[in-house]
Order: sequence, then structure tokens, then C-alpha cells
Amino acid sequence: MTTEAELLGFLKSERDRQVDFLQRFARIDTANPPGDTRQAADFFRAFLDKEGIAHRTEAPKANNPNIIASFEGGRGPGRHLVLNGHLDVFPVGDRATWQRDPWSGDISDGRLHGRGTVDMKCGTTALLFAFAYLHRLRADLSGRVTLTVVSDEETGGKWGTAWLLEKCAKDVTGDCVLNSEPSGLATVRFGEKCMLWLRFTIAVKGGHSAYPHTGGSANKVAAALIQDLLAIEKMAPDEPATVRATLDRPEVRAAAELSLGAGAADVTRRVSVNIGTIQGGVKINMLPPDCVLEVDFRLPVGISRAAVLGRVAEIARRHPGTRFEELLPGGPEANVSDPTHEMMGHLLRRAGALLDAPPQPIVSLGGTDTRFWRTRGVPAFVYGCSPAGMGGVDESVSLAEFHHVMKVHALAAWDFLAGG
Repeated sequence: MTTEAELLGFLKSERDRQVDFLQRFARIDTANPPGDTRQAADFFRAFLDKEGIAHRTEAPKANNPNIIASFEGGRGPGRHLVLNGHLDVFPVGDRATWQRDPWSGDISDGRLHGRGTVDMKCGTTALLFAFAYLHRLRADLSGRVTLTVVSDEETGGKWGTAWLLEKCAKDVTGDCVLNSEPSGLATVRFGEKCMLWLRFTIAVKGGHSAYPHTGGSANKVAAALIQDLLAIEKMAPDEPATVRATLDRPEVRAAAELSLGAGAADVTRRVSVNIGTIQGGVKINMLPPDCVLEVDFRLPVGISRAAVLGRVAEIARRHPGTRFEELLPGGPEANVSDPTHEMMGHLLRRAGALLDAPPQPIVSLGGTDTRFWRTRGVPAFVYGCSPAGMGGVDESVSLAEFHHVMKVHALAAWDFLAGG
């Protein structure tokens, strides 16, 4: 039996164990906030111990442990592959709206139910098992494999991946990164848009609504401001040639729309502006003296934060009494890896062999921890289950997709490290 056949054998013969682990993981409350992932980290450490894999915990905050596990291949020096997943998930919200307990882990009609099963307990579990199987076959691998299981992803990653790359860079930087956030089986993500969050504060005199000529309305200023901010969506990106050529392909556009919904192919490549919150006014017959807006800008590859901030400053000057501040200063730009990278080829080929049509390379609408590696020049790629339902009521994941994602990552990692 070839070693690759052994890998396929592990993936197939241990399916019940894989589902059991995911089900038990789904029953652990890791909602963030509050973000306490200690019980889940204990669960992962117990698995690694049983597999005989060395690991350590880095916990800059006691409630937010991060796990690092690593091993060397038996065929000598080579490339360093990092696998990255997170433990924390979105909050549940109003439990009364759920048909099942959000932490039930129930299995029905081929789907496993619970908060975070899509984002990303499915993916983190898939990487854990892929890592364990590669460890069993390490004698036939070159280089090094590292698994990072982190906390705090849902609230920015400051105490998770960002902290590890700052404090443990030698151990976790690597030469390439695989991540299994939900992407949809039709796409592999080689980059992502970035977030620019701004808070606008408008202050005017205000007064009685019967006398609008005496004091002005902060809410009226806000309405005009919003219209001007929405015009930023028309900014044209200056995309790198390889990115433009990739995203222009009809099959790539079709895959983006299949995975992310109609219109996604265009949204991927332009600024989106979401007026997330508006707070202004005291009483219906009073002119509001102040109004506060919080706005989420998502910037595509080819449009810088500085360019958008410059446009925002120009707009704010046109609206008396308006000032703004950045809520996440110093954040990364939109970021990409080379869509023709070797690892992309492995992922597309291995996934394509299991599907009716091969997936296509796209840029993600949302953010993942892979941005922290890309900004350090490390290629990073995301392939995971369908994002449908993530963060929503009655979230659930397809077990067929769970097994598929695990298999693709295990085989792509094998190709990268064993020269397949």
C-alpha cells in the first residue's frame, strides 16, 4: 500500500470518529463574546495527547488559549506548512428563535446542527484530523507541519493569530498557510477585502422642530452625509494584473456567484459601504443637536485605506459640524496571495477530482486570520464548506462537505510536503 493510500484509508475508516469529535465540539459553548474557549482547548489538547503529538499552549489572556502543535517530516528539511483554524464562534442571540438548542450538536438529514458549526468548527476539526493523519505518515514527508488552533478570531484576532505571529513568529510563520473557513466548495480564496470602520459624529445647534431655520438638524446632515458616503462605492480599483486576469474569467465570476450569491462577483471588486448604526434625536418635535453614525467600509484589492480616508475627509468637510474617527486604526489593507501559487494548484486539482467541476480562485468578501500571514508575505489559501447559514439562527453544516473539506486539505498538504 502506498503512503497516499494509507492517508485515504485513515480519512475513510475514521469517519465515525471524525463526526463524533465535531459533534462533541459543537456542544461546547465558545461564543465570542465572551470568548471563553478553555473547555474547547482542553478538548483539542486531549485529542493531540491521544495521537501522541507534542503541543503547547500560548494564552496571552487566560480565557483565550491558543494551541501550537508541530512536527518534522522524516525525509529531512523542506517547506513549512501551517494549518490554521479558530475555536470561537458568533454569539447565539435570542435562543427563543432557534428550533434546536444552539449547542445541541444534533444530526439530522446529513447535517450537524449548532452555533459555529459552519464558522468554523467544521473547518477547524477537519484541519485537526488532517494534521493528525499527516503526523502518522511523517516518515514520508519533508519539511515541517504546524497546527495553530486559536481563540479571538471573531473579535479581530488580537489575542489569537495576531499575537502568535508577533510573539511566536519563528514557530508559526511558515512558507504557506491552509485555512478552512467557510468558502463554498466551488471556490478557493486567495485573498480578501479589508475592513475600514469609521464613526461619524455630527453636532449642530438643534432646537424646536417648528423653527428649523434657527438651529439645524444633525439627522438631516447625517442623511446628506450618507448619500455622499455611498458614492465611494464607485471608486475604481487598480488591481494587480494577475488578480485582474483571474477575476475577469467567466468561470471565476460564476463560481463567486454560486458560493456567495448573485452580485458577489461585482461586490468582490468594489468598495461596499454599510451604515451599521445611526443614533440621533431626542423627541419627534425637537431638532436633533447631534447624531452618530458607524459605517463599515469593505475595500477591495487595489483601493487603499488611505485613498478612502482621503475621500471621506473631503466629504466630511462639506457637511458642517461633522467629524470622524477610525475605530480599528492600523488595520491591514486588502490582501492577496498569488492565485497561480503551487498550493492553489493542489487545492484545485484535489477538490476538482471529487466534484463535478473544479473550484475557482476568488477573493473573499469577509475577513479571516489568513490576512495576518499575507501581510507578512506568506501565501495563504482558504477552502471550506458552504458559508450558507453561518452566524444565523439554526446554523448547521453538511457532513458530506465536512468530509470533503478534510480530504482536500489532507491531500493538498500531502502534495505540498511529499512532492506529489
